[in-house]
Amino acid sequence: MSDVSAQHYALVDRLKQQGFIRTPRIEAAFRSVPRHLFLPGVSIETAYTDEAIITKYLNGKPISSASQPSIVAIMLEQLSVQEGDRVLEIGAGTGYNAALMDYLVGDRGQVVTLDIDPDVVENACQHLLTAGCDRVQVICADGGFGYPAAAPYDRIILTVGAGDILPAWQQQLKPSGRLLLPLALTKNVQLSVAFDRVNSYWESDSAANCGFMKLRGAFAESQEKETNSKALDFKEVLIQVNNIYPLLETLPLDLLLSLYNLINFGHASLKDLKIKAYSQEIDYMPKAKETVIDKNWTKLVLSWQ
Repeated sequence: MSDVSAQHYALVDRLKQQGFIRTPRIEAAFRSVPRHLFLPGVSIETAYTDEAIITKYLNGKPISSASQPSIVAIMLEQLSVQEGDRVLEIGAGTGYNAALMDYLVGDRGQVVTLDIDPDVVENACQHLLTAGCDRVQVICADGGFGYPAAAPYDRIILTVGAGDILPAWQQQLKPSGRLLLPLALTKNVQLSVAFDRVNSYWESDSAANCGFMKLRGAFAESQEKETNSKALDFKEVLIQVNNIYPLLETLPLDLLLSLYNLINFGHASLKDLKIKAYSQEIDYMPKAKETVIDKNWTKLVLSWQ
């Protein structure tokens, strides 16, 4: 085994041991797709660390990246892609996530990935060809509108933060499909939420902590709306808690996230969190202990089971 393969497999082994990779199909995808092929100019050692890598800046601010492998694994487990599925990805990035999904859908499936930046699209195309993933369609488009030409989709995944569930995504998903997105519950707090359609509303199957750059384009600003949630930005949490516990940074990540969730939601774990998304046209009356967060197109109803 070459040194490159050894580092590749060692990262996958760590992700599996830490519980981020939970199923054989996701493990097989990670073992089959070398991450370094999507990060030219980055050292092999860096490519196979569990770190996000910024790949593009605009006016000094990061606008595109290779996501942290652990959150990639978490979200692919949430998405539950099946062989033969048609998948739309919004936020092509380096093309790595699309390559993993291309492995999962197989010859009978199709992955379409969108990005708003032409140079990101060009680079993702080149990376995918280098990795032998010539079935993936890479399109330069505003992800807020989805991609109706290849709809309907079995799965839609966003790798950019969104403030709401936009109409195009709802319309382009099959009735039995799943939508996975880093959803902003407030301006600064995101959760990766997997939604399934239930009658006239959407209901979460799972939720996980995450942090993504925000969606750009026509819907970048219009998604934001006042909310009654009191959740805090992660940096605020660290600042506040560090004033009391200066050694907080020495805590393992799982304990740090538990503390973050406890401060934000009053619960250490998200496994009992249920989020429903109703159209704003529906006059929903919240029940006891439910929290309602109003968005432009939907109202989110949070409860704990």
